[in-house]
Formats: sequence, C-alpha cells, structure tokens
Amino acid sequence: MKALILAVGVLFSAASLASSLTTGDRIEAITLVDQHQALWELNTNTQVLLFSRGMKGGQIIQEALESLDTPMPDNWRYVADISGMPSLIAKFAAIPKMQDLDFAIGLDQEGKATHLLPGDKETATVIILEGLEISKVIRVDSAKALLEAVK
Repeated sequence: MKALILAVGVLFSAASLASSLTTGDRIEAITLVDQHQALWELNTNTQVLLFSRGMKGGQIIQEALESLDTPMPDNWRYVADISGMPSLIAKFAAIPKMQDLDFAIGLDQEGKATHLLPGDKETATVIILEGLEISKVIRVDSAKALLEAVK
C-alpha cells in the first residue's frame, strides 16, 4: 500500500513539473485586476510578459522597470503571483506599497491564472510572445539581465 501511495505521489509530482508552459506553447488570454483594482489584460497585443512568483522576482522586475527612461511600453505586461502571500499582508502592506509604482501589475491572488507560467520564487521570468505564442522564456536574476533579455 505504501508503495502505491508513493508511486501515485511521484506521478502527480512529475505531472505538475511537466505542465509548465515553454517555447512554442500558447498562453491563454488572462484578465485580472492590478494594484489599483483596474482591469489588467494579457492579450494578443502583448509582446513581453514579465512574471514573478516571489518577492525576489518582483524586486528584480521593479528595479528594471524603475530604471527605464520612459514608461513601460504598452505591449509589455507585468503579472505577479501573490497567492503565497498571507492575505492580510497583501491587503494592508504589499498592495498599498505597489500602488505607489508607476506601472500596472496584474495580481494573481489565487495563483490559478499563472500556475502554468514558468518561474520560481528566486528569479523573474521574461516571456517573449508573438500573438500569445511563447517564442522565448528567459529566467533572470538581476534587473540588468532582465533589460538585456528584452532588447
């Protein structure tokens, strides 16, 4: 019985790892709200998707976007999976702090909309899109690397 439970556990673990989107896959359009409760959309006009699954990735993206001489281009989108954050911290600390930023962040508060996006808690992910089809996935560990990836 223990062997059966272990085998099923390994099977589900492998399936969840294999289900991350990669180059050539198509992303479904996503509609969320941003830190201002405004509509945020990932659609066919999006060419660059910046994704963070953890605070470290979010810091990398924030630093990169704040270093730009101009506002974030209209065909870029930034989405953050904040489902791992305790809701009280999100509501009373993190989201109010995000409201001071000059760019919109699509907030996935439940983790459902972004669960297939590639990424981890220690890096930021740059996903290059052509009509919602992934043409390139780059994980970066610094703002400088992120800006190089989107050139």
